[in-house]
Amino acid sequence: MTELRVEKLNIPSVEFNGESTLPSISENLRLTFMQDAFELSEEDELFVNYGMVEYGFPYKAQDKYSRKLQDRQQPVVVLENEYLKATFLPQFGGKLHSLFDKVAGKELLFVNSVVRPCHLGVRNAWMSGGVEWNCGYVGHNAFTCDWMHTARTRLEDGTPVLRFYQFERIRGIVYQMDFFLPEQSRLLFVRTKIVNPQFKVVPMYWWSNIAAPDVPGNRVIVPVTNTFTARDSHPVKIAVPEYNGIDITYPLNNVISIDYFWNIPTNDRKFICQVDRTGYGLVQTSTKRLKGRKLFVWGNSKGGDRWKNFLTADDESGSYNEIQAGIAKTQYECLPMPPKTVWEWVEAYGAIQLDPQKAHGSWEEAKMEAASGLDSLVSEQELELMLQATKAMAKSPAEEMLYRADGWGALEQKRRAVCGEDPMCAYLDFGELTPEQEPWLRLLEQGTVGEHDPSKPPVSYMCQGEWTNCLKQAVNGQDGQNWFAWLQLGLNTFIEKDYERAAAMLQTSVRQKESAWALYALSILNRDIGDHEKEVCYMLQAWALRNDDVSLARQTLRCLYENRRFAQLKTVYEGMPSELREDCRCKVYYAFALTDAGDIAGAEKILYQDGGILIPDIRECETITLDLWIAVEEKKAELAGKTFDREHIDPPRFADFRMFANVQWLNGGQIIRE
Repeated sequence: MTELRVEKLNIPSVEFNGESTLPSISENLRLTFMQDAFELSEEDELFVNYGMVEYGFPYKAQDKYSRKLQDRQQPVVVLENEYLKATFLPQFGGKLHSLFDKVAGKELLFVNSVVRPCHLGVRNAWMSGGVEWNCGYVGHNAFTCDWMHTARTRLEDGTPVLRFYQFERIRGIVYQMDFFLPEQSRLLFVRTKIVNPQFKVVPMYWWSNIAAPDVPGNRVIVPVTNTFTARDSHPVKIAVPEYNGIDITYPLNNVISIDYFWNIPTNDRKFICQVDRTGYGLVQTSTKRLKGRKLFVWGNSKGGDRWKNFLTADDESGSYNEIQAGIAKTQYECLPMPPKTVWEWVEAYGAIQLDPQKAHGSWEEAKMEAASGLDSLVSEQELELMLQATKAMAKSPAEEMLYRADGWGALEQKRRAVCGEDPMCAYLDFGELTPEQEPWLRLLEQGTVGEHDPSKPPVSYMCQGEWTNCLKQAVNGQDGQNWFAWLQLGLNTFIEKDYERAAAMLQTSVRQKESAWALYALSILNRDIGDHEKEVCYMLQAWALRNDDVSLARQTLRCLYENRRFAQLKTVYEGMPSELREDCRCKVYYAFALTDAGDIAGAEKILYQDGGILIPDIRECETITLDLWIAVEEKKAELAGKTFDREHIDPPRFADFRMFANVQWLNGGQIIRE
């Protein structure tokens, strides 16, 4: 008999400490590839660079977390039958935390023993382990460390169904996942749907990211002969399984952090599995809508190993790789989703046992064995029939709400009702409004965002086109002298890259009432257009208005660091309140200023504190701690009249987060040109 139950699970976790006070406009999320070096053929049909999102706006960044772990009781939802136990984290995007094979007594996923995020997500915070669900745009999505609406329903035969859903604000879409584990089933199923309720084409993205443990001898098997990857900042195609002297289907063979987007032929079955030396492991398959598959590895390098450990408990290696499944062939792209469209598919996850000799034999033999093993679990036709058979369930109201998330879906339903539009997914319960939606409800119903204290952080932001139009009407009416309305409109215009008009709107906001938020936005705007004098000037004005804010402190010091204003940086840092001076990122910026001034002892005290300084939210591909170590060593050499060799360095482990230290291997292999 299948059970669905709510429990508590003790997981050592960090404190998130709330969200940033600043709008998410400072870090560009976009991945770009050089079109003038395009190596692919017309038949590959990639939408490279289509639908890329520049910023996490209007979501607020989750960037205040620490690294200190404390025992916490995290809510979990469990689906369990005779063969599998699936454990989900509704407060972390509905992540499938664990998938345990009860027959073999083995865990099928890499399960992170702690909740310890780092800066790899659209909103900064992201944590490794389990299976996460990324919808809307390239990257670890906005809910990877946030709540999903969570409900219970059932199939026609009474099998319990766990439902997660959310309204995604950047794309203006709804996505829904219905998980079920039928009695006697050896596979966990998830029926996913994305709903575009708008009268416009929306760029769309989906990737299910599966963390699998790195075990020597593990092999990834996919029905392909070639794969896409990125080389010299553009997509290329290479042969499988061997590239530049290694068999890339064995994750631990790979010396560099890299993505392989397996190019499965259109008419072939869509699946991916990873098995150990005995032929046992995890398999994932789906209906045809989910056509892409991927392997991501951190790379067999110091930097890759450092990242894996940094994301988990200090005494664990955290070693894992990711096998993934998506609606497009690669993650260099989104797909155009037509107006008023629903995309649906079914995925299946479970254990697979292959003949080890065949699984680790020739590539053709391994593919045939994996396909045969999967067919014995579930056929392609059975999955397609399941997709149709569960359509009514996926459109029906839930029987019970288990957890509620934010109120943005409820606000969108209210907007649609006021504007005479059809409701989106009327069968879904989006709950009630919260204080975050209050200014927007007032704008909708009264034509004004209301009065706001400029000394306090804005309660929320919005970028949806319909709300931008409401703001335009408001500033031409009741809100003509409302600093908050002009700030919001200026930010919306900035996101559209209409810099001249955005600057005028933000300056109008400042003239109405001076605020750190508008001045900060003006600083970022001037950075993006290349006026760095104004960038620094506006940032320092913002800091003067709110010099007790850690979010603004980090951005002010970053601005001065990037513009090499080290004397000013030193002065600003030394004038900060003591609690801000203890922030690790602020300390690192200050150490650069000390190094520039020749205070090596002071810089090294920061660099080597507690065995080596750790920035909790160091960003993927960021090398700031390594850069500080190099700057200190270069200054020491300079003061000693020596030359520092940057080409041959051996930095301490705590500082080295380099992901591409062995890039010469990647650039040395043969690519497929058609």
